[in-house]
Amino acid sequence: MKKLVLGCTLMVGLLFANQVTIYNGNFALVRTKLELDLQKGFQHYYFDEIPNSIEPNSVIIRALKGKFDLFSQNYEYDLANSNKILEKYIGEEIEIISKTDEKFIGKLQFYDASTIGIIENTTNKLILINSSEIRSKNLAKLPDNFFLKPTLHWELETTKAGKYPLDFSYICSGLKWDVTYNAVWNDKNLTVNSWVTITNNTGKSFENTKLKLIAGEVQKVSRNQRNNYYESEDTMFLASKGAAFEEKSFHDFHLYTLSENVSINNKQVKQLRLFETTTIKAKAKYVYHTNSNKVESKIVFINSEKAGFGKALPKGVVKIYRQDDADNNLEFIGEDRINHTPKDEKVKLTTGYAFDLVGETKVLSTRGISKKVSEKEMLVELKNRSEESKTILVTHQLYGEWQIFNENISYRKIDAHKIEFEKTLKPNESFKITWTERRTN
Repeated sequence: MKKLVLGCTLMVGLLFANQVTIYNGNFALVRTKLELDLQKGFQHYYFDEIPNSIEPNSVIIRALKGKFDLFSQNYEYDLANSNKILEKYIGEEIEIISKTDEKFIGKLQFYDASTIGIIENTTNKLILINSSEIRSKNLAKLPDNFFLKPTLHWELETTKAGKYPLDFSYICSGLKWDVTYNAVWNDKNLTVNSWVTITNNTGKSFENTKLKLIAGEVQKVSRNQRNNYYESEDTMFLASKGAAFEEKSFHDFHLYTLSENVSINNKQVKQLRLFETTTIKAKAKYVYHTNSNKVESKIVFINSEKAGFGKALPKGVVKIYRQDDADNNLEFIGEDRINHTPKDEKVKLTTGYAFDLVGETKVLSTRGISKKVSEKEMLVELKNRSEESKTILVTHQLYGEWQIFNENISYRKIDAHKIEFEKTLKPNESFKITWTERRTN
């Protein structure tokens, strides 16, 4: 792109995206090395190698060699299109060619979706031309202050002509990353491989760049910002193999750095391996909530080195499979979403509801002790219709000040308003848990 300003020809320098850091929040920090070819004196510089979704107030420019004074920066996004160009051409000469090769030359008077009106030069008459009959509209030039794509406009001054290398960084929206964990369950272990999915809808490609990911809730002030990025049906999906991410703590977040440079094209969805395939010790768990009529099937593990992992897990979706021994094929058995999980913390995955386990809750009786005190006799019946022994955890919610007594099996107090019972059932065994609860309002 070239611009002639104050007798100076200014050429846009080459742009290399040296580093892209993507955050949980559909935005990224882009850092590049930029070389400006400047002349001596005051000048305007136009730079259009930027994403559509750049945040102009985030731009940071740092001279690596030499010195110049930057007086102002403008973000030009009044992009040229046919309607805007015609609007600027009201009262100016325009040439129209019809589909029958008839030529009309004159001053544009008005236009709308269906008609263009011009005062023809030869007849000085107002000619109305149906838009559907027009093959082309020919104009002398692009009107001033129009840009073909979003552009940064800098006003700057140098004391010496030459090439000026810069460190150029900015924040833009339209880049996001998500994590998918694919896990195979075998009653004792989860074998997990993890993939990062990068989606680029910034309007710009990033070639051969260092990629970093920040996991955590980084605060950004909400703003009414012009966002020109969009989701496209033409998005291309690519999977990348080989490189993996290195994880470390960074400030109050976690940083994942890809071991090799990568290219992320505009409108591209790219998958990259997050961690090496890992086997983690885990346990099956069945949970019945007394306000429900189903028994949840869960897989639980501690994110520790002892269990087989022990790294910070970014939030994402865990898809769980199990091998069918009849044909050795993997079958999907459920999925769940996990939050950002530090090491040594428990992870609970719900795969669905257990088909052969039944839970039912009944209130056997109620009675008032006083105006503020009441009692209920409770019963929970558990049934195991499977061919294996199952341990079911029963959770029960309580309100007000409470007291439990006459229970036929022991319970655990979880917090001020929740207790748990645990019972192992043999195949085809049923069991009734009973207790009395007293509540004071």
